[in-house]
Amino acid sequence: MTQHHYEFVDFLQMQEETLLQYKPLAGSYAVIRMNGKFLICYNKWRKQWELPAGGREQNETPKQCAMRELFEETGQKVSDLQFIGLLQSKHAHTGALKHNPVYFAETKTLQPFIENDEIVEIQLWDASTPLDHFDPLDRKILDYIK
Repeated sequence: MTQHHYEFVDFLQMQEETLLQYKPLAGSYAVIRMNGKFLICYNKWRKQWELPAGGREQNETPKQCAMRELFEETGQKVSDLQFIGLLQSKHAHTGALKHNPVYFAETKTLQPFIENDEIVEIQLWDASTPLDHFDPLDRKILDYIK
């Protein structure tokens, strides 16, 4: 179980146009790969490594959310994010389901990172080297990246 009390249920692969039929539709993930490694960030509030992600703001599309969160958390601007699926998870105590759109892009370079009030470090991770305190829900997403 994660620190935010959500457990993995499924990763639904679908066309982006159909994702809006899933309720509730929660915040978006931005999965970035460079040279075979994934961009992860250290969240000082949750004291864990995680993928860039966060909640949608008013009138923001899921893709706009992924792009904004990626920039706010890691300083990266990636315009060619592609929708790859929907993470379905449930709250461990209430059983409530939520659905997070997941976007993906490959990049050749990283822009400089500036520490912020939430994220204190970023790194490229190969997803196999042992890493302390990586969000297990986020780890499941990486299983679906081709």
